[in-house]
Amino acid sequence: TEDLDRNEEELAAGIEIAQAGNADLFVVGNENLLRRDITEQQLLDYIARAKEAIPHGLPVTFVDAYFLFEQHPAVVDACDVISVNCYPFWERCPADYSLLYMKEMYRRSVRAANGKKVIISETGWPTSGTAFGAAVPSYENALEYFINTYTWAEEDDIDIFYFAAFDEAWKTGSEGDVGAYWGLWDTKGNL
Repeated sequence: TEDLDRNEEELAAGIEIAQAGNADLFVVGNENLLRRDITEQQLLDYIARAKEAIPHGLPVTFVDAYFLFEQHPAVVDACDVISVNCYPFWERCPADYSLLYMKEMYRRSVRAANGKKVIISETGWPTSGTAFGAAVPSYENALEYFINTYTWAEEDDIDIFYFAAFDEAWKTGSEGDVGAYWGLWDTKGNL
């Protein structure tokens, strides 16, 4: 975040968890370059500090929009693993072409990663809300996107974290009325 004191608290808490042996992957930030919360140099400093403090061999990553890794090769170099957020919906892609579009996002990320492992750290499709260009939120589109995504992930052995488990009613604002409807389950726990 822009709150540097909070960043210090979160970095210290993450280091404590990693030092206790309770982490398989150390994530230093999420979408900070996209939001322009911090500079690239600040991010590189956080990554370096994390690597110095955590157990040797624990991989360090940073999460951001896939295209930003093409623009920030120093961040790629600093990370052990590349974690990319891929949302065809936010790029106005029609649902019928969303898997092809995400595959291209992934290919671009793999090229930028220079041989490092790439994880799709976030992807999803909203079930409700206003269309974003040709991207239309609906239950049917979200279901098809989920099935297509995980079929591809299994076929090509790609690690993917689907976003999100539950709808988040509070998450509107910058994401508009679709922000609250990305869950596999609604706020009452219904699939």
